[in-house]
Amino acid sequence: MENNREKIQLAVLDQLGEGIILADKDGKIVTVNRAAEVIHGRSKLDVEPDDYSESYQLLTLDEDPYPPEKLPLTLAVKEARTVTDVPWKIRRPDGSIVIAVGTARPVFGKDGSQIASVLTMRDETARYHAEHKLKDALEVKETLLYEVNHRVRNSLQVVSSLVAMHMRTVEDADAREALDAARRRIDVITATHRSLYELGTHDWVDCSYLLPDLCKQIVDTFSAKQNIVLKTRKTGVVVLAVSQAVSLCLAVTELMINACKYAFKGRAAGRINLVMECCDDDRVTVSVTDDGVGIEETDSNGRKGIGSMIVSSLTHSLNATVERETGPLGTTFTISFVRVEEGNRTALGLPSSPQNDPLGHWQKNRLA
Repeated sequence: MENNREKIQLAVLDQLGEGIILADKDGKIVTVNRAAEVIHGRSKLDVEPDDYSESYQLLTLDEDPYPPEKLPLTLAVKEARTVTDVPWKIRRPDGSIVIAVGTARPVFGKDGSQIASVLTMRDETARYHAEHKLKDALEVKETLLYEVNHRVRNSLQVVSSLVAMHMRTVEDADAREALDAARRRIDVITATHRSLYELGTHDWVDCSYLLPDLCKQIVDTFSAKQNIVLKTRKTGVVVLAVSQAVSLCLAVTELMINACKYAFKGRAAGRINLVMECCDDDRVTVSVTDDGVGIEETDSNGRKGIGSMIVSSLTHSLNATVERETGPLGTTFTISFVRVEEGNRTALGLPSSPQNDPLGHWQKNRLA
């Protein structure tokens, strides 16, 4: 009867998909099921812990001989330790290499003494190679995207330089100013791609650093004629998909340029505050506040400048709301929108119809 029970247990072990190796209390291997035999390409009994590595040709992932004392089954036998999901390599008799992942644990009797140790293992060769192929493919993709962003940045710099060269040949002041404004807008997009290139990211931009830097460059340019001070306050990290980052940076730099150009007329100094907030619900709020002369209300049918149309278009692409507060002590424009992943606007059901445009009431020429 006892012999039949043992045969039944061995038959059950052979039906299991995982390899199983059982060692007695001294560590000698007493049972190897069919799955373990297939994984190793061999089946050896009576092997002792110090001989596990050599007898079964066990290797580290670097294909060095696996130190016997560090093998999971050895640790279970000699230190009564449970070791889970440890990888190693096996060189089969035919020279092929199998990557196994195993778990070893001691087995205790009723009196608490260790009576055996068991090792279970599975063949992870296919998954290991698939992961490495995927890793290699991702590395190639990273390299290509890095090169793309580099080339886009360089191409935009060439366009900016061509516009600047053309600007120097134009005598009309208004035309030069329009070309200069176009060049600045190209430079904003260039800076966004430079951020992708320098940080090694390809689908998101950290506007927490990029946007204040762009605004500082603008203020420094105008401060040559006026003493304009820029103060920046950030709450949270404003990380955006590329399309959102470009739209936000262009919109905010338009607001910043026009504050510098028109808010401080007749004054030798001024102050602009840039406030950026990203809340836990992914709502991003950016406000530009000046302590200038304020904005005079105009007829709602009044003509808008190119800057106004740009900001309107950009904030619409962000699905943003724009609020304006103006008075004798200055003007604040606040852009608020929900951060979304690249390509998820349709999936999130964001509206595509035009929004009410609060910028339509801007004073003519307030935006260049």
